[in-house]
Amino acid sequence: MPASRTLASPELLDALAEAVAARLAEFQGRGLPGPLGPIGEPDAELPPGWRPLPRPDDSGIGQVGARVGIDGIEYTQSTQYNSTVTRRYGDDNAVPLVAWKTLVVRAYPSVRRGRFGADTLTDRPVSGELVLSVGDRVLYRTGPTRSGGARIGAPASLSRTLWDREFTVFDTGGPAGLAGLGGARAIRVNSPLNFVVPAYYCRPGRIHATLHVWPVDDGPMSARDATRTEYLWFNDVPVPKVCLVRVNWSDANGTLYRPSDAAMLGTLALAGRMLPFPYFEATILGTEVSSSAAFAMLAQNGGCNTAWSGLVTELNVTRIFTALFQLGDIVYGLVPTAAIPPGTGKYNSGCGRGAGGGFLGDGLTLAHEFGHLYGRPHVAVAGDPGNDTAYPNYGGSATSIGECGIDTGTSPPTLYDPQGSDELMSYGNNQWISPYTYQKIFDARALHQTAPVDPSRLRPLLVLDFRVHRALAGATRVELKALAHVQAAGHAPLRPADAPSPLSIDLLDGNRRVLATHHCRYVPAHGGGRCGCCAGGEVPLEREPWLDFSEVVEWLPEGGVAAIAFHRGGEPFHVVEVGEAPLVWIEAPLAQDDGRLLVRLGASHPRERVSLLLLYSADDAGRTWQLVALDPPNGEVLVDPQTLPGGDACRFRALGSAELQSVGADTEPFVLPRQPRRLHLDLPDGPCPLAAGPVALAAHIDCRGLGAPAPQEIEWRSSLDGPLGFGYTITPLLGEGRHEISVGAPDGLGGRLEQRGTVTVGARTA
Repeated sequence: MPASRTLASPELLDALAEAVAARLAEFQGRGLPGPLGPIGEPDAELPPGWRPLPRPDDSGIGQVGARVGIDGIEYTQSTQYNSTVTRRYGDDNAVPLVAWKTLVVRAYPSVRRGRFGADTLTDRPVSGELVLSVGDRVLYRTGPTRSGGARIGAPASLSRTLWDREFTVFDTGGPAGLAGLGGARAIRVNSPLNFVVPAYYCRPGRIHATLHVWPVDDGPMSARDATRTEYLWFNDVPVPKVCLVRVNWSDANGTLYRPSDAAMLGTLALAGRMLPFPYFEATILGTEVSSSAAFAMLAQNGGCNTAWSGLVTELNVTRIFTALFQLGDIVYGLVPTAAIPPGTGKYNSGCGRGAGGGFLGDGLTLAHEFGHLYGRPHVAVAGDPGNDTAYPNYGGSATSIGECGIDTGTSPPTLYDPQGSDELMSYGNNQWISPYTYQKIFDARALHQTAPVDPSRLRPLLVLDFRVHRALAGATRVELKALAHVQAAGHAPLRPADAPSPLSIDLLDGNRRVLATHHCRYVPAHGGGRCGCCAGGEVPLEREPWLDFSEVVEWLPEGGVAAIAFHRGGEPFHVVEVGEAPLVWIEAPLAQDDGRLLVRLGASHPRERVSLLLLYSADDAGRTWQLVALDPPNGEVLVDPQTLPGGDACRFRALGSAELQSVGADTEPFVLPRQPRRLHLDLPDGPCPLAAGPVALAAHIDCRGLGAPAPQEIEWRSSLDGPLGFGYTITPLLGEGRHEISVGAPDGLGGRLEQRGTVTVGARTA
């Protein structure tokens, strides 16, 4: 051995390491066949028994030159899912993945320096490939949303709040006086490498995810690459049924504003993307409400104003019927934004008390009210004693979402920085859902109807809508606003478990013996407002001027009940006797010139005002009914037949009730054309990105009681790029040019629906 030796240069060591690693890669099966992009069904070219091979440790320990490392991977649908992230945020931010819901995978590439050699990777772009597979079958393969890749650097330079962009700022000051040293320190902020997986490929059960990242200059076979593999579990979450009610609003000049179907369904879309559900089975009811009330006015007590309270009280009666006849037990009314006076600052944006209501286009208020329906209280609302005291204190803020939220319904997706975004259930600004609230709603996902029950299991029920006035001079008055006896198979809408029971109803026989007791539950209203305007404490129940109730009482066989008694645990303060039934009549519907049907009905009683309902059924057996109108003025109702399900033996029913007796009068059966589902295409407004890239597309469907189509039944195409995929929402990578987008779905009656629109990507339009 010579007495001395010359050490190899760092560049030679790097070259040697690259050559050895490249040779090893030939035996490790790195790189996957086929081009980037969706492939739809399993790839037949893969060898039998193929599995992604485990990858070497990418920590850099034992390596010679600089390599790509993966600092973390997040699997995101609404709020981050910390699967392999080991820094910044804890496990309390992890949320479950939902099947049939768009998935975003965010990879955080960084430079692993190794033991020797120069850093030849920092500030260079890296690209990658994401593969989802089940066993030997590849479900989906895609590249990143940014064709040029993402800039790589130190782990500290990565920012979760950027989407496909990076920037550099220069620090010319600081404690060390860098400017005085003749230079400035460059601070680089880099974006993750982002991948979008359409909802169609996020199938229920376990799916294997493989992420492969490499330097763009090297290509997929680079010896400086990195790979991570893991299993994902997608939960099969039932689809909630939602009933939307159109509120036709008139201004002081008599101008009528009527929400369109597309705008109503579009308002629901944000909640569909944010909450832990794949989509909603939405039905726009034929029931419509006419109003000229001041919905935007601020309430003095910080809750719901009288306009919202009146609407929600009426919608709760509608909700009872949609629940009992299995259309859905989530009911929400939408008011045109024309009801907000020009120049209004703070205003009451909506209200919820069982049923809910809000302004057209205000998806945040709708999602907030849905949160209440799934048991979520307010978060840090001033003066509200019902605030959620278990809400985690994310970084010192009482209303922070605590995580980077994401909205996949915009192009590009919108990211919500936890430092500047407030919890959905708060009254803050820039609202998004937190992992805490997401998990709580996911855990309560079975609270509301998702499937019909057996319609043959009918039972007698008494529907009561009443108001209890506060006692004056020792007397408490009960105002029966509506009552009806019905036969139904469904169940009454659920009330919160902690809802107070201020009074009960006893069913009495002729000897004043108690046959059964029904405990009424009171759900306080949740007012909503922009800028936190509706914060304020709840008034104790005994101080309210009145309390409104909508109850469903299990009735006993005919002739068994002689009276009902209202009480608070002691002697009854109000008794209603079973008395004389009203006289009820209805005329056959008359077709009008505008295509609507005019229905005339009426009732009379010698002593009491008759509560009068107009119901509609599309089956001759009358097992399923829809509420069309409640106490119609002048006994006349104009009905748009296209809002009703058709059939060969349809009928209207006038149901009149007084003195706890109900009488129905039906029209003769008539034929009404069957109405299919309605499909509405939601495309971006204006030109899309200046270059090819992901574009968010959505289909909104009015199911009209026919059930929701499965995601794989909704097919998308582009005139330039061909098939785009399947599902309610997709985010395809569209090339430059003017695309004619078409979406098709089954109409529920054996036919097919189709809608078309155009999307322009980039400057080229031909």
